[in-house]
Amino acid sequence: MSKRLSLIFLLAILIYGTLQASPYHCSRMKGTRAKANKTTIANLAEDNYDVKYLKFDLQMSDTSVYVSGNVTTKAVVTSPTMPAYVFELDTTLVIDSALVNGLVLPVASISGGFVRSITLPIALTAGMQFTARVYYHGMPPGGGGGFFNGITHAVSAGGTHMVYTVSDPYVAKNWWPCKQSIQDKIDSVDMYVTVPANVVDGSNGLLVGVDMTTVPGYWQYHWHTAYPIDYYLISVSIARYAEYRSYMHFTASTDSMLIQNFFLDTGTFNPAYKANFDSIGQFVNYLSSLYGRYPFWHEKYGVCYTNLPGGMEHQTMTTIGVPETYIIAHELAHQWFGDNVTYQDWHDVWLSEGFATFTESLFFEHFWSAAAAKTHRAQLLSTVIGDPCGRVMVTDTTTSDSLFDQRRVYNKAQGVVRMLQYLAPNDSVFFSVLKTYQQNYALGHATTTNLKAIAEAAYGVPLDTFFNQWVYGRGYPIYTMSWNQSGSTVYVKLVQTRSCPSYTNHFSTPLELQLHSATADTFIKVYNSLDTQIYIFNWVPAMTNIYLNPNVWTVLRLIGPVLHDTHLGIGYVPKQELKVYPNPTDNWWEVQNTREGEAIFLSDVNGKVVWSGLTAKGNTTVPGGKLPSGSYFLQFSGNEKEEPIRLQRW
Repeated sequence: MSKRLSLIFLLAILIYGTLQASPYHCSRMKGTRAKANKTTIANLAEDNYDVKYLKFDLQMSDTSVYVSGNVTTKAVVTSPTMPAYVFELDTTLVIDSALVNGLVLPVASISGGFVRSITLPIALTAGMQFTARVYYHGMPPGGGGGFFNGITHAVSAGGTHMVYTVSDPYVAKNWWPCKQSIQDKIDSVDMYVTVPANVVDGSNGLLVGVDMTTVPGYWQYHWHTAYPIDYYLISVSIARYAEYRSYMHFTASTDSMLIQNFFLDTGTFNPAYKANFDSIGQFVNYLSSLYGRYPFWHEKYGVCYTNLPGGMEHQTMTTIGVPETYIIAHELAHQWFGDNVTYQDWHDVWLSEGFATFTESLFFEHFWSAAAAKTHRAQLLSTVIGDPCGRVMVTDTTTSDSLFDQRRVYNKAQGVVRMLQYLAPNDSVFFSVLKTYQQNYALGHATTTNLKAIAEAAYGVPLDTFFNQWVYGRGYPIYTMSWNQSGSTVYVKLVQTRSCPSYTNHFSTPLELQLHSATADTFIKVYNSLDTQIYIFNWVPAMTNIYLNPNVWTVLRLIGPVLHDTHLGIGYVPKQELKVYPNPTDNWWEVQNTREGEAIFLSDVNGKVVWSGLTAKGNTTVPGGKLPSGSYFLQFSGNEKEEPIRLQRW
């Protein structure tokens, strides 16, 4: 799903000038959110079984959220014993009858009413299969909601009625009897929906057929998906749609895939809207080149257009109400991140929303321009720095507000993905990580730890610091910057503080610098590992300015003016002029000929900093008495391009 603030949408209109009129392009709009009532399943007894198959047989219409029919669940017992079949269905929906393995059994309500329980005549044991069928009817809650309500009835500006479902995160129970466990993907689903004649239903998977004759005045749609699917990704969208289908072809392959879109208001539907959706095949092919082939290509991809103030990435059939192409790309990206590989639990929802938002920038750069992508990233960063203690990892999974926080789970998370890209040896290695992630956890679940392990293997370095700072930690670094040039030597000084100092001591992170002159520019990647750090470069053109983070690679804030400090670098002492005594030592080293106030640090043979400090004028003492015997390396901030001074401790 995508989610944006209205201010950002306005800025996008002013900057790009080609976005279509829409009050929001957010999948979850503030002011319409409902409190979630659980962090995973509502009752532990729901984990006594593993759902294998669902069959929906529903009667619905485009003019009301009223639903009636039955849902069949086939499952396997996973606990040593299962004395009852427990599921969820909102109390506004009436259960007419229920059968387990063909026996009609009474249904009780527990845990606040919406948790339903069927006591079994004989407890089932591990490995046993069972079939449960629940017949029900009623008017679900929140019928005019959009997000976080389960099911919505709305009327378009052109007068077209529509009914559509959005079950994310915990409201599938508002329209069907379900087990709301994100960890239990359903192996396959048959969706039968009977609607008034000439009304269309769009759903997951392939359209098997439409029965227009069995019940006079009604059509029954039958959809089937054979790919594992999470409960919150099952959907129906019902309206007097016109179907537009085409086939896209994957590059360097004879394989093709169905693109199946359903649009409403066909007489007045903005042609530009349709043109945007007609580009979906190109988007699928492009993202397949980055993340691996579209995971559900044996079935389809498409959209059902509604008045939803954003989009919801229902597997193979997105429900969407925003025609902007980058939002279409966002929802499509979820087919990889969120649908194919689903987060193991809701704490890791950034693995879905962060990567989908990151994809927006890739889309802009590929289909629009590098400038458009940069502007987009800058807009997202401007919202992130307004949240000084924001954290990507969700700690409170009980509400939609915390689960889908715009600045953290979407905007900051996409910044984390982009920083992971910048940290990579090159882009090919980074995208190989994403492809491996998709392959290793296809049609299943993954965690932040899983992604980290794949990246570490590909990058060849530990990434504990990166993930601890940017996923589990809070805030971001704040910098002041100054520079000077003496002949062809450029000095750059960065001083780091933190937006949330009570949680973070220091951010160690790669940064991009842009040296600017009247005749040339150069971009330099540096690593900031100290609060005060001086970098030295050889650059002949006469500098006029310097820019930090010009291409928005890093989540940071630059405060104050960038100063041209004509004293910076004056008196700099090259390594060959420094003298260290005694070396080896059993207590301390004295570094002679140092200038005052430079950052200095001592590392062991593994690169771990064991001591750091500031130099004194003339001589500086480096303590070593408490260090184990062995070799150490002394480095001055700003001298990173020079070999460190090797020290020995007896």
